[in-house]
Amino acid sequence: MSRFGMLIELIGYGVARIVLPFLSLGRVYVEVFSATPEPWRWPGYRRDATGRIELRQAAAAWIGFGMCLLVLLAIIAVFHGTLFWARLEYRQMVA
Repeated sequence: MSRFGMLIELIGYGVARIVLPFLSLGRVYVEVFSATPEPWRWPGYRRDATGRIELRQAAAAWIGFGMCLLVLLAIIAVFHGTLFWARLEYRQMVA
């Protein structure tokens, strides 16, 4: 696995492990990190005995990384908009 892939899995897994149970009100959780994950069926999730959904490490890592990208895009959009309006007001003050 490449270093980039390991970085995605490390960051994404950590984010998903914290955020997914919070957003789903405890109905979705991520499997415990292990060096040798057991094989799962294709979608990357299963239900436990209580009916909660357990996500596989790799699937959760990509979901968590996607959440990080969305937050980063939101931050960029807010700052870009703020800077745009600040420049517009500055131009109006100077003119």
